[in-house]
Amino acid sequence: MKRAAAFLAVLAAALAVPAAALEPLPAVLHVHSDLSTGDFSLEQLAGMAERQGVGALLVTENYLLRVEYGLPPFRALTRAVYQARSVLDAGVDHFLARVAQARASNPRVLIVAGVEVLPHYFWSGSPLTLDMTAHDTQKNLLVFGLDAAALRALPVTHNPVMGHYGWASALDALPVALLGPGVVLLARRRRALQPVGRVVVVVTRRRWLPGALLCAVGTTALVRGWPFTLEPYPPYRDPGLAPHQDLIDYVDRTGGVTVWSFPEARDEGQQRIGPVRVAWRTPPYPEALLRTSHYTAFGAVYEDTTHVERPGAGWDRLLGQFASGDLSRPAWAVGESGFHGFSAGKDLDTIRTVFLVEERSERAVLAALKSGRMYAVQGARETELVLAGFTARAGPVSATSGETLRVAAPTPVAVTVDVEARGAPAGDLRVSLVKNGAVVAVWTGPAPIRAVHRDVFDGAPSFYRLDARGAGRLLSNPIFVKRAGEASR
Repeated sequence: MKRAAAFLAVLAAALAVPAAALEPLPAVLHVHSDLSTGDFSLEQLAGMAERQGVGALLVTENYLLRVEYGLPPFRALTRAVYQARSVLDAGVDHFLARVAQARASNPRVLIVAGVEVLPHYFWSGSPLTLDMTAHDTQKNLLVFGLDAAALRALPVTHNPVMGHYGWASALDALPVALLGPGVVLLARRRRALQPVGRVVVVVTRRRWLPGALLCAVGTTALVRGWPFTLEPYPPYRDPGLAPHQDLIDYVDRTGGVTVWSFPEARDEGQQRIGPVRVAWRTPPYPEALLRTSHYTAFGAVYEDTTHVERPGAGWDRLLGQFASGDLSRPAWAVGESGFHGFSAGKDLDTIRTVFLVEERSERAVLAALKSGRMYAVQGARETELVLAGFTARAGPVSATSGETLRVAAPTPVAVTVDVEARGAPAGDLRVSLVKNGAVVAVWTGPAPIRAVHRDVFDGAPSFYRLDARGAGRLLSNPIFVKRAGEASR
């Protein structure tokens, strides 16, 4: 019995060690360089990050920025295309090589290669009515942790490797058949009688105009339609979230990470192309967090008003479902920058995600992202809040963000909070401790705020998380508390 007790004591102490061995790595997540729609090169971004105390950049170059529309029944022949610079233009291998080159040029800043993916968009209206709208062109996911082969095969609209054949393929290829008669008309001479003064002579002529017209149409159809494959989800109907879930499942199977991007941001606008009004519209989509599964995280703190992370809202519902065993994994919160350049009034380091890592490597960052070992922070007026400590402890056993504290019931639990401020004086802060979607403790005053909330675990699965506001913003990921011996999912 004594040996068993000693073993359990050593095991409990070991469980409490990992959090202390982790180091904070300030990172900027969702950054674009001039490889896609950003203003700066990767090397310039790394230099800026180093000067601002940022240790890692999670770049998210646009994977494939292409929007098109074609009139039925020959959509390939009649389609108009808008395409902006993106990863697939130069190829996945070129993108990964440029990231490796930038890493080598400044090893003090870790660059993690990722892509921003538009899985699907759809049209309403028609150019025939002079009014059309592209929907969901900013309902995007960020993808990290895939190798070149997996990146090339992402299941997204307009990725050539995703095409299949169907009856519409034959319809799109039908105009190519005009090449045959066009060539015949150009090659064959037609005999005709032509009066010349009082004499009628026999002449031979090629039918240049109809032959050239048929060849032009057939060649255009061949070039624009090749290889005549069809989209799994064509952009002419709304399939809901199925394309997004397909992408999430694909990335999950291949060992990568998906992050829902800016779920409460709004994007809309319009312009006229000749007489046609072309609009684009992506309304906020926080419901996507509840209606999809197996993604890793979502943008919870960014330069916009958000609601999903407020006490009792959508995020707490998801965390409660995981705690009770109804979901196989939680959804983690990250800070999302969306930095392209200074023209939008943004700075590179305003929004950060601070990862708690075992080492400064891509592997460690992705492991922290998958396990929820990070917190989101928004700086303000040269002040940045720092989560110096956040643990739940029961006797010798403790857990921190992303971890699960497993104890018997009933057991006293102490939640320790330590929020500091770096830079200019922060003024008064309001630090709220949220348990199961309800605020159970609030501390106010100047930084640092160090406090302990004492609770009793009654056996019902629960979770704690922090939300600090004042000069800036800080949002932690949750600590779960479950009964010892309860099966993990």
